[in-house]
Amino acid sequence: MAVLTLNKKRLRRDYIRHPWVYHNSVEATEGTPKNGDVVELRRPDGRFLAWGFINHNSKLFVRMYTFDESEKDAEKLFRKRCKAAIALRRDVLKLDERANAYRVLHSEGDGIPGIIADRYGDYLVVSCTSLGTYKLLEKIAEELATGLGLKGVFEVGASKGIRGIEGLPPGRGVIWGEAPPEELSIEIDGVKQKVKIAEGQKTGLFLDQRNNIRRFADLCEGQTVLDACCYGGSFGLVAALRGAESVEAFDVSSAAVELARGNAILNGLEDKITIKRGDLFTELRAYREAGKKFTRIVLDPPNFAGSKRDIGKAKKAYVAAHSLALKILEPGGLLLSFTCSHHITGKIFEETVLEATRRESMSVQVLERLGAGSDHPSEIFCPEGRYLNGIIVRLLG
Repeated sequence: MAVLTLNKKRLRRDYIRHPWVYHNSVEATEGTPKNGDVVELRRPDGRFLAWGFINHNSKLFVRMYTFDESEKDAEKLFRKRCKAAIALRRDVLKLDERANAYRVLHSEGDGIPGIIADRYGDYLVVSCTSLGTYKLLEKIAEELATGLGLKGVFEVGASKGIRGIEGLPPGRGVIWGEAPPEELSIEIDGVKQKVKIAEGQKTGLFLDQRNNIRRFADLCEGQTVLDACCYGGSFGLVAALRGAESVEAFDVSSAAVELARGNAILNGLEDKITIKRGDLFTELRAYREAGKKFTRIVLDPPNFAGSKRDIGKAKKAYVAAHSLALKILEPGGLLLSFTCSHHITGKIFEETVLEATRRESMSVQVLERLGAGSDHPSEIFCPEGRYLNGIIVRLLG
């Protein structure tokens, strides 16, 4: 068993329990661990600190999975944490009463590094970005599927990005039970949606917006609504269901537009929502030039900051988007805007709204700050898990 001794800097009070260890935090290594092996981490004085998975190729050199010396057996521990994750969703959050699609396992937030697992009806879709966890993926899949009474587990993921660096192959498809149908129909808070697991973004849908979509539904009766970067159309669909006067939606992806239109038909809303293909900035400028305004606008663009070096560029993009959105928002109207990059903190994101209002000589009220649903818990020592930040502002006249 290899032993890694961490340096004093890594053990500062506000960082000691962060689950990620970088190369420059290791003072000494005893043994020659292979990628994906379990290693012991010690303090500079030799005392035990944690067990973790090592990967020399990864920026995340070690992913710690427990600070309890008696919990070295990762399979046993992860089975226990899978049971706890299911109990949270079923017994505490009672998600089965609201939906047959939700996140079952959220990586470090549920104590299992580098894995997400989403339920869609009778099937589970998993994606893994940690080699150590990947070695136990079938065991984890079995524990979750049997605990939920599902028919099959499907693995997705391209061999690129973090997954490629970790040395993981592409998703293998079915890894437990039976294969899911090509297209599934699920329901969340009364809204029916189609899911194509092998083709969809993430594991099929953006389940992290569940609570925000539900909140938006309460704000839409009698309103004129724009759902920008709509993907499957969730925000626009709930607006139409809840009595919006008019709903328009667009997305740059033709596949997303097709999906959104199919979802509108599935809910009997094809005559109540207009969905088209279009680029975010092009469409917002076109509305501005046409003098068209809305009382409710949702901006949920793709990730503008895939890494820290993209933060500056991303901030400019968000300021530009917010400026354009405010110009087509009626006085008294509401703007809901989101960022899905953990590199863009809530503070940074709010600053882009501030800069946009300053640029346009407008004033807004901040009504609410939003995040991912409670089926996407975050580990308090790992703020990177809080990747979704949103805000509701009201334009003052």
